[in-house]
Amino acid sequence: MKKMSIKRGYRLTKREIVILILLGAAILCFILVLLYYYVQVYSYYSRVLPNTYLGNYLISDVSFEDLESVISSFEDKVLDEKNTFRCNNKEYLYSYRELGVEIDKDKIIDSITNYQTALDWQELNRILDDNTRYTFHYFFVYDKEKIREFLNTLKSVVDVTRVDGHFSIGEDHSLQYVSGVNGYSLNIDSSLDSILSYLDGKNQKGFVELDGTIDQASSNESYQSIDTKVSSFTTKFNPYISRANNLRVGLDYIDGVIVPPGEVFSFYKYAGPYNKKGYVFYYEYVGNGVCQIATTVYNAALLGGLEIVKRSPHSAKSPYVPGGLDATVASSSNGWNIDFQFKNTYSYPIYISAYAVGGEAHVDFWSNKDALGGKTYSTESVQIGKRGYTTYLHTYQNGVWIRRDKIATTWYSKD
Repeated sequence: MKKMSIKRGYRLTKREIVILILLGAAILCFILVLLYYYVQVYSYYSRVLPNTYLGNYLISDVSFEDLESVISSFEDKVLDEKNTFRCNNKEYLYSYRELGVEIDKDKIIDSITNYQTALDWQELNRILDDNTRYTFHYFFVYDKEKIREFLNTLKSVVDVTRVDGHFSIGEDHSLQYVSGVNGYSLNIDSSLDSILSYLDGKNQKGFVELDGTIDQASSNESYQSIDTKVSSFTTKFNPYISRANNLRVGLDYIDGVIVPPGEVFSFYKYAGPYNKKGYVFYYEYVGNGVCQIATTVYNAALLGGLEIVKRSPHSAKSPYVPGGLDATVASSSNGWNIDFQFKNTYSYPIYISAYAVGGEAHVDFWSNKDALGGKTYSTESVQIGKRGYTTYLHTYQNGVWIRRDKIATTWYSKD
């Protein structure tokens, strides 16, 4: 019988054993790392991702179950945050609470959880590796009618009544041009739509632009150049007699008249005819007394160095000015009239301020400080014979007399 031989088993060398141990350890570590990452990533299917914000508030690593309580912890702060509302080039700050708005916590939680649970494992892992910031926005619950009430209250604050450019007269009869102010009316319906769009997250500008209608004010920029009284003249009258009525009425008719550069001022155009509203008949004359106002304007024009276009004297010397410095006006029902006119020879408009103070009739000419070019004027009346007068205009440059010019020679037909 043959003997059977048993082959002896292969014995691993020490080096091979070490290699196998190291390889096994590496595989185990790899499995453990994979398991760790899987567990870590998988956990974010039930808690908020790192570096995640709700508005300005960090909510990272909060479990989905605790989200409601976390949001509630800063809910009051959110509702008290001020929002910017812009209209008519101004900004107004109001909180969500003032709009009657509340946070919709359920909708916020759904948006967070739905976003994360919809991510696959690789997407979650990529987000964790990037550690980029992600911000969720608020959802709000609101009542349109409460917001409409808010806008109606705001309307009473922001609406502006149009004010056209105008001249402001001080108590001392000083003059200042006030530029116009555009009117503004808040549009409730379209502004409501803008606020709702903001609350619904459709507006990401960070402010709400409210809608309104601008009512454009009229304004004349050239009037802003009127800043100086360039000439004035005053005549006296008895304020206690009936004639004084026509003087005051005549002053009212020319007060506020603006004469543009190069234009001719007609006294009749503004104050005539002299039987219109306000004037009364005295003796045989129509509008008796108005001539004194025309005379006052005439002298203000002379002292302003302006060109006299039409001037007619009375038949007799007037008691309220030196001889030859009067100007008469008259009108009849058929349209005939005697007018007084002067031309604005300045490069700036002239504003006529006419008013009575007690027994004085005042006419002030206002224009730009450079209108006279440093010149001032005075008048002189020289009597020639019994009823004749020659008038002269004296011109001064920066206070120094430079010339004397004849204005006119007037002959009165009666005393």
